Amino acid sequence: MTHPAPFPANESARLQRLLALNVLDTEAEPLFDALTRAAALAVGTPIALVSLVDAERQWFKANTGLGGTSETPRDVAFCGYTILDDDVFVVPDARADPRFAGNPLVNGRPDIRFYAGAPITLNDGLRMGALCVIDRQPRALTPDQCAILRQLARAASEALDQRALVLERNAALQREGEAERRRSEDHQRLASILEATQAGAWEWDLRSGELRVNAQWGRILGHEPREQVFAASSLREVAPDISGSAGDGEMRLTHPDDWPHVREKLAAYLSGAKSLFETETRMRHRDGHWVWVKTRGRVSRRDDDGEPLSMYGTLVDISERKEIERKLQESEAFLDRTGRVAGVGGWQVDLDSNEIVWSDQTCLIHDIRPGHQPTLEEAVRYFREDQRDALQDAIRQGATDGKGWDLELPLVTAKGRAIWVRIVGTAELEDGRPRHLIGAIQDITFRKRAVEALELSERRLRKLFQQSLGLICTHDLDGVLLTANPAAAAALGYSTSEILARRLSDFMPRELRPAFDDYLALVRQAGTASGVLRLVAKDGSPRTWQFHNTLDDEGEEPYVLGHALDITQREHYERQLRDWSVRDTLTGCYNRRYLSEIASSLRDGDPWGCIAVDLDRFKLVNDTHGHQRGDEVLVAMGKFLATYVRPRDIVVRAGGDEFLVLLPMTDDQETAKIVERLDAHRDDAPIGFTLGHAVRHGSESLDSALATADQRLYAVRATRAPSPR
Repeated sequence: MTHPAPFPANESARLQRLLALNVLDTEAEPLFDALTRAAALAVGTPIALVSLVDAERQWFKANTGLGGTSETPRDVAFCGYTILDDDVFVVPDARADPRFAGNPLVNGRPDIRFYAGAPITLNDGLRMGALCVIDRQPRALTPDQCAILRQLARAASEALDQRALVLERNAALQREGEAERRRSEDHQRLASILEATQAGAWEWDLRSGELRVNAQWGRILGHEPREQVFAASSLREVAPDISGSAGDGEMRLTHPDDWPHVREKLAAYLSGAKSLFETETRMRHRDGHWVWVKTRGRVSRRDDDGEPLSMYGTLVDISERKEIERKLQESEAFLDRTGRVAGVGGWQVDLDSNEIVWSDQTCLIHDIRPGHQPTLEEAVRYFREDQRDALQDAIRQGATDGKGWDLELPLVTAKGRAIWVRIVGTAELEDGRPRHLIGAIQDITFRKRAVEALELSERRLRKLFQQSLGLICTHDLDGVLLTANPAAAAALGYSTSEILARRLSDFMPRELRPAFDDYLALVRQAGTASGVLRLVAKDGSPRTWQFHNTLDDEGEEPYVLGHALDITQREHYERQLRDWSVRDTLTGCYNRRYLSEIASSLRDGDPWGCIAVDLDRFKLVNDTHGHQRGDEVLVAMGKFLATYVRPRDIVVRAGGDEFLVLLPMTDDQETAKIVERLDAHRDDAPIGFTLGHAVRHGSESLDSALATADQRLYAVRATRAPSPR
């Protein structure tokens, strides 16, 4: 029985945000793949995923170790629990957890036993899914591994936010380009500068007047960069042609002179005269000044009578475009150059005046209000002091000989945030000399952090490999050793160089080597193998390794990663302890405890012969010659019985002067022969004895057969005088 995770309280907003990301069912991307590989390496699991929790499924944006699977139903998804909280969600052993013990992902492929997931939380606080690691064995998570998962999940969150912003920008620009297609060549050039802008999104409830906006909408108007809800005007207040008059709430945002234009455009759209609500107006920035924005929207929901219930749309900051339209002639060269340079933020340096122009996105990267134009000295000062020389050298060389550059440098923003940026620059020549430097700048902080986390994980893994007391090695699919840590080599008495490039079976006893090929076949087929490996050390002594090996076939050359424990000493002690527990310390024969082991292993139909042996007048030996002589007689009697039965037969000292002989898989006729043999060699015995025998048949218990043999012994003793010895 499965136990699906409950839905978060903000499920509706969360799903709306997830769909707005436009990431579901998209192709793999290197950054997300790198995050899962880093997570798998950091925690040491075979599986790591970037999972996004949709309405009825969880879909994998990145997948390490779970090839062939792109999604699972949400009602069995572990990640459904992860998105309920901000902390890392850990399931040490899924089969021991009542929430997951009946889960098909636990009881079937991929056989989940261990799960740990860090929520992927966007900057608005909504959790889209999880960066999770999975193992097929129970395990725990260290504090360091928890911290790494949190950081990698944060990197995934930022990557999704950045990806969504880029998609919003591209979609807005595509719509802008379609509307502007019929405009003049000057307007086409204007579209290229708008590639550096980002669109805000809004949703308006026409009945209640509630206006919900995204983070970029807030940024454009100087509000906090998060999703917000404004108590805006209702439909009746906005469209007086329909009913009512404009409300005070919306008047506080839109310039009063623009309201007639807004009402006219909205009424035309709602009446069906226009297929799209589209208007350019001035809106009040939080600091009090007016900014030009372009708003587009459509009805998203209607009631049964066709009346509109809600609208959605975009808002783009076109203040810069309005200014550029006024100065289009003097700025068209700059527009062309910016359109040719790839990057998130654009910039330009006039080498004659040292005047710098930054795009809005470049300002945002520096945590500065869009429109700010710094001096060259100020722009360089944002870079970390020990890295400024590299940038200044690149600028000087570009200004001198026109050579371009592509650098990744640390930068401290106006708000004190330490980030990494990629800055690309090139020179524009006029009359054979550099006239302008133009380029792009991109925030690569999270990519750098992911790479650093991966490198740190790899260094830690190398240290663990070298310093681990566990026995770690890798071999190819033919069993040839590729790597071995010092502990593994030392356990066999070799140096590392002496065992590499040799087949692992070379270190096995000859009679066991054929089984090594069966092991290789198993690990190729199942991807994992566990068991005990019998080896021979350099000095010829036997070694026993308990191993768990896993096939890694993600790279071009598959290999097997092995981890083992040397249990040679443990096996020796276990055998010794077991021997002590089932052996009589005086005679060396088995004791009554061993009878229980035999009884538990019997199968119905197996015949077992049972011979009861009782020493005659043994008490007289003790009374006459002392207990030491009595012990010597008991030892000798055990050897006598072992001599005249078969090698596979079992001699048991039942207690005192009583012995039992058990004859595995022996019928009545063969049992009688062994009894006759003992009778025939009575003269070799250290003392006289009386015998009784029986054979266990069918499902009869061993105790019952022994009791029958004992009864027959006493019946014999009752009918004849015992031996005088």
